[in-house]
Amino acid sequence: MTADARLRVNEMITGCWRTQVIHEAVRLGLPDRLAAGQGGSAELAAALQVDADALYRLLRALAALGLAQHTGDHQFALTADGAVLCVDHPESLRGVALHWGDRQWKSFGLLGRAIDTGRSQMQAGSEGFAVLQRDPAQAEVFNRAMAEQSLRIARAAVRAYDFGRFANILDVGGGLGAVLSVLLQAAPQAQGASFDLPDVGPGAEHYLRQAGLSERAAFIGGSFFEAVPQGFDCHVLKYIVHDWDDEHSRQLLTQCARALQPGGVVLLIEQVLPERVTPDPAVAGMVRGDLIMLNIGGRERTEAEYRTLLAEAGLTLTRIVPTDTPFSVIEAIPVWTQGTQGA
Repeated sequence: MTADARLRVNEMITGCWRTQVIHEAVRLGLPDRLAAGQGGSAELAAALQVDADALYRLLRALAALGLAQHTGDHQFALTADGAVLCVDHPESLRGVALHWGDRQWKSFGLLGRAIDTGRSQMQAGSEGFAVLQRDPAQAEVFNRAMAEQSLRIARAAVRAYDFGRFANILDVGGGLGAVLSVLLQAAPQAQGASFDLPDVGPGAEHYLRQAGLSERAAFIGGSFFEAVPQGFDCHVLKYIVHDWDDEHSRQLLTQCARALQPGGVVLLIEQVLPERVTPDPAVAGMVRGDLIMLNIGGRERTEAEYRTLLAEAGLTLTRIVPTDTPFSVIEAIPVWTQGTQGA
């Protein structure tokens, strides 16, 4: 083994410290305070009512990561990279930091038991999501993290796929409506709705109102396993099917196929695993996601697996459109539509 190889592997082993440094900094609101000019560690410790020496050491860790600048004796300033951890940054990752430092951190701690048993170790399935949404603090972190991650992916999707031909777009499992907001901006003639558990409603309505879409977008509460709202010619499921095992995914996709307007399409925005994994950063992200899903009962899938899953739900995979991210747009139409078109 070369020295470089040992260093790379050591960085992999010890990388967990970054997650907790960032999580604790965000939990304390340090990025926002640094952005406001509160740069002294003693001043910050007094305001936050925490130990001054411990906070100074945390600030040094942020500086070592390039998220803050150590400008003088016990003085720090926020960097451009650190600014994305602020609550009001347009590309904020604050929710992602809180989510990964808490819920995801606990999940990976249970990975061994999941591998030993083949069973999810976190509260999973419909009940797991329902319980999460009933906890206001946890729900806020989760919903905000999903929205922050979704914006970049949705923008990549509209660059790769034409959403302008749709009149009514349903964001299935759409949470606050981050994906929907991007799609409606790309399709100014369209109306849309975010469909998710009823408890998500107030947050989604606020989010869509802030996005200036109150006149064109709505929130619909319900369970997509029971029924999917009708009247839409495009069902978008961004990072939804990967949350579920094949049985639940078939049930969900079958509901979409039944509710879709004639001539409409179902679009899955997902990471498509290659048939053979290589040490590529994009592929590593997909595999990381698959291990996260292992602990909650879902999975990432290959093209062949998606093709089979869709067929079992009465849908035909028509094409996969790659984006400039690891995500692709998987397009499918109901089997009966295909039959009509061929008649």
